Amino acid sequence: MKLGVTAVMLPELDFDEQIELCRSAGVCYYQYRPRIIADSQREAPYSNWGNHKFDLTPTRLAKEGAALTRRLRDAGLEPWGTVPSVNVDAPDDELKLHLEGAAGAEAKCVRVAPPPYPNEPFDYAALLERLINRYAQIIDKLSGPLGIKLLIETHCRSLATSPALALNLCHPFPPERIGVIFDMANYSREGEINPSLAVSVLGAYIDCVHIGGGRRLIADVDALGAKCVGHQMCSLQEGDLHAPTWLKALAATGLEPPLIIEDFTPNMTGADRLAASAAFLHKALATL
Repeated sequence: MKLGVTAVMLPELDFDEQIELCRSAGVCYYQYRPRIIADSQREAPYSNWGNHKFDLTPTRLAKEGAALTRRLRDAGLEPWGTVPSVNVDAPDDELKLHLEGAAGAEAKCVRVAPPPYPNEPFDYAALLERLINRYAQIIDKLSGPLGIKLLIETHCRSLATSPALALNLCHPFPPERIGVIFDMANYSREGEINPSLAVSVLGAYIDCVHIGGGRRLIADVDALGAKCVGHQMCSLQEGDLHAPTWLKALAATGLEPPLIIEDFTPNMTGADRLAASAAFLHKALATL
């Protein structure tokens, strides 16, 4: 399995700086982040989910995607999809912009998220049916004709928190049309199952892995004395999930999905986080 990085974790660097960092860290794949920076964030310090030095809007990717990918390839990197903040219920025109941007950049796939689940009990079967129908519309009308694969990320608070819930959305479609971002850090928060079971459930639908660390913390104790658990991002070594065991399970599938580093350890720059994660993963992979 080869290493990649999502641009989400490199807010302090422009595109050339990101490319050079990837080369020095032995990273092969790059995941584009086409998003609109909110006006309230533009003068704020750089942050993963706010202001970014490399201001890649969806429109800019649609216009410049081919040129950006040429620069990646000149440096020995390959694009691996895009991760916009776009929901399956977005208007077709918005989805089309993201899909055409990825196609122009030869980025192969676009993350299109299911909605968050309601806070109260709800009719899961009805919502699942509606979302499958919506993904079918997108595949038939928009992504399929462009040769772009849709990605669903296993992500906390979404309708695809676990491998099995993601499979429910994917199984009506072939893996060539829809796949899963197998997000390990989110399993430390919600949706965790045994690594061997997780990879067996999804199988060929695993397109790539978002690999980072997370750990549960006791945030408080309520009036009844019950623990209230919070969550903190951290390095892979310090996470609740034993990363080598998960890597072993992934390797056993024979799929060799890219390991897209997504490290959000607090109080570190993106460059330092990427360097530390890449060094750990190179060592861990050498033991497989």
